Amino acid sequence: MLELKNLTKTFRPTGNPEDDKKALRGVSLTIKDDDFITVIGSNGSGKTTLLNVIAGTVAPDEGELLLDGKDIAKMSAVKRAEYIGRVFQDPMMGTIADISLFENLSIASRRGEKQSPFRWALTKKKREEFASLLEPLGLGLEKRLDAAMGSFSGGQRQSVTLLMASMNHPRLLLLDEHTAALDPKTAKTVMELTDKIVQEQHIPTLMITHNMKDAIRYGNRLIMMAEGKIIFDVSGEAKTKLTVKDLIDKFQSSSEEALPDSMLLD
Repeated sequence: MLELKNLTKTFRPTGNPEDDKKALRGVSLTIKDDDFITVIGSNGSGKTTLLNVIAGTVAPDEGELLLDGKDIAKMSAVKRAEYIGRVFQDPMMGTIADISLFENLSIASRRGEKQSPFRWALTKKKREEFASLLEPLGLGLEKRLDAAMGSFSGGQRQSVTLLMASMNHPRLLLLDEHTAALDPKTAKTVMELTDKIVQEQHIPTLMITHNMKDAIRYGNRLIMMAEGKIIFDVSGEAKTKLTVKDLIDKFQSSSEEALPDSMLLD
């Protein structure tokens, strides 16, 4: 479904080659239609840069990105948004605080469409449709369609963002540590919702997480990154047999980087 070939990316913050940060070093990866891939690694291992390159917000120095066989390496991030849904770590980034839940959902529902006047999207039929989408979340949001998005909690906003990112059945869903800013109870709720949406809609998904238990529990495939490279790629039954200790041992044997405290504590 998505094929990445020999992606490289170097950041030069000061103009001095000695300060260069090689974020991606020849990363190749094939994401299949039925893949739900969890991605783990230390800070600076290249995880978020990889998602940014796929989303189009960062241009690779070299390499190819083939989506359904079509080269999208030079396609703008706006154009890619027709095919790719994304949820960020910050719950405030995925929705617009000053407008209503109904208006946020209406905007998301029009992704990839030729734009007609926005007021035409605010119909009674759409209200009913959105209420039916929100009700299974169990958060009572179907009764708050006219409330400003800024009045919702972080967990509620992240749940809505997840719904918005997946509502048009994207070809790929990117999740960038989307539960990291939430308390443990809310994070668990959002992860269960994530798994439900991915499984029911069969959306190929790439999820960065700092929680090694979640990386093992969810998805059918796990990749580990270090120093801009994929150092471990496991799927199927072999993944289900993994333990947190296995992941720590694998990381320590393959990289000189230290795992962040957030991963070890989780």
